[in-house]
Formats: sequence, structure tokens, C-alpha cells
Amino acid sequence: MTTADVVVFGAHPDDIEIACGGTVCKLVHQGHRVVLVDLTRGELGTRGSPEVRDEESREALRILGAHARDNLGLPDGAIASTPDAIAAVIRTVRRWRPRVVLAPHAQARHPDHTRASQLVYEGIFLSGLRRVSTDRPACRPRQLFYYTESATFAPSCVVDVSPQFETKMRAVLAYRSQFVAEASDDPQTRLTSPQMQRDIEARMAHLGSMIGARYGEGFLIRGTLQVEDLLSLDFDSF
Repeated sequence: MTTADVVVFGAHPDDIEIACGGTVCKLVHQGHRVVLVDLTRGELGTRGSPEVRDEESREALRILGAHARDNLGLPDGAIASTPDAIAAVIRTVRRWRPRVVLAPHAQARHPDHTRASQLVYEGIFLSGLRRVSTDRPACRPRQLFYYTESATFAPSCVVDVSPQFETKMRAVLAYRSQFVAEASDDPQTRLTSPQMQRDIEARMAHLGSMIGARYGEGFLIRGTLQVEDLLSLDFDSF
């Protein structure tokens, strides 16, 4: 059985890269098996097409070096905790049996991100119930971390991704249909504005400043971490 150490869920192709692509890259370099899971194909996007996004997502996967990428094919713009959608998340969790899951935070600009956050949580929880029947046994990840693409929250932890910044941005820009104005004749959006890349860098610089690093990506921990040795934790000076 092929398993993963970390599964990262995103509502649309490119969400993962924007919000936590540096962390994905760092986890891979640390020797962890990471799987990316897009809930939709982004078919409502103003630019490009689902087929183009599929191709771009494969290129981004190659750049980040993650083990695999799945797409659950849920309806873009209408993510909801329906029985079928919950079952799809359960099957994904039980297939890969990760120790850690990363998922979008509920405080988000796009309604799909808010609903994806709840859907992933429900799927993770129900995956741990043995009487929820699938073709694989019950399991539940040890920890759930929330990431944010644009909204601000006080992170529980920040990952130093300074060495991974350039790789992350190459993965983001693999979505040429979304971020490169000249890639098509489709209408321009806020993603094709040069300001968008500056905003990504500015958020990462702000998070990095919290830990004395050039660039960071922040996460909010769901639940409470058990700590045996306070001296084993690595804090920035205060």
C-alpha cells in the first residue's frame, strides 16, 4: 500500500501553490512523501480551461517535486459538504493515510475556500470512524494545519521557506493561463496584475519577519499540540 506523510487539499488548482507551495517544496526536500489534492478543476475560472489547468497543475507538481496529485472533480463554485463530496475526501484520506493534512482556512475571500475548509475537516473526522464503510480501513491524520491564501490570521506556526521561494514562484507561474497576461486573449483579472506577485511576496515577507526569516508561510493548528519538552520547541526571540 502506497501511503503519504502529508496530504495537502486545495479548492482549485493553484491554491496550494499560492498559499503553501514553499512548505510543500521544503517537506519534499526533507524526505517526506507529499500528495496534493485539488477539489475542483477550476472550470469557472475567467481564464484558461479545465484542460489547460490540468496541464498546468501537472507542471506545478513536477516543479514542487511532490509524489502525486489527485483531483476530486467537485463542482467549482459549489463546493459543499454533500454525502458524495464527504465520501470523496474520506476515500482520499484512507487511500493515502497521511500523518498530517494541510487545508484552507475558513476565513477566505472565495466562498469555495470557506466551504472546502469545512468539507475537508468533516471528511478527515469521519475517515476515523470504523463504521463508515469504504474499501479501506478507517484512519485519521494526527494533525490538521490550516493555511491561508490571502486572509490574515495569527498563525500558530510559521515555516521558513526562504530557500524555497524561487521554486514556489516558478510553481505558481506554471499556471500561465491564470498569471501571465500574454498567455491568452481571455479577460484580465487580478491574478494577471503584476501587483498579485508582489502581494504574494509581501505576505511571505511579513510572515517571515515573525520568525526572523526572509520569507515564511503561516499555519493555524487545529486542536492542541502535546509537548513533552518545552526546550525542544524552536521559538524566535521575543
